[in-house]
Amino acid sequence: MYTTMLPVSSEGGDSSFQNNVPDPVASGKELPTFKFELEKSIGKVIGESSGKEATVTQLPISKALAGVSMRMEPGAMRELHWHATAAEWGFVTEGAVRTTVIDPQGYSESNDFGPGEIWYFPRGHGHSIATLGNEPCHFILVFYNGYFSEFGTFSISDWIGHAPNELLAKNFGLPAETFSSFPKKEVYFSKSTIPPAEPAAPLQGSKTPP
Repeated sequence: MYTTMLPVSSEGGDSSFQNNVPDPVASGKELPTFKFELEKSIGKVIGESSGKEATVTQLPISKALAGVSMRMEPGAMRELHWHATAAEWGFVTEGAVRTTVIDPQGYSESNDFGPGEIWYFPRGHGHSIATLGNEPCHFILVFYNGYFSEFGTFSISDWIGHAPNELLAKNFGLPAETFSSFPKKEVYFSKSTIPPAEPAAPLQGSKTPP
């Protein structure tokens, strides 16, 4: 499984506690709410897949952590994306998923997860999550920055949709017209056939950390 050195200090979220500065949200005469009904939020729903989040917008007291409840139907995949401001923990509660993570040096790894298992993706590491098998899946995501929004990530479809075809052609070594039919906005959840039991080998060969 992919591993990395964890940072000693936080790189996101609210750090005022380190300087013993009173939190204005919690230092008033009335305490703020400590509860948010995540599953009742609207979130993002595409087909039978959904993502519902809790950030400081929904739960102001939670400055250091943000969370997402994500459900995906069979054949669905949370497309390749990366977070610029927070690392990600994932905990599977139902079904099974396959993750693929790519680090800034180009090393990649795919892993399968079932109920009770967790993953960790460092900040800035591209990753995708796909449903395995014929049953839907559910997992909880946790980010160590309460100001982080799952709906503000950098997605591969959004990047490709906004980049000139000539630039994409140069980077991918393909004719510019290849990208004419690509989506022009973020896909977020893509839908295809159910992944095979074993992950396919990377097109450029496997490149795992030393």
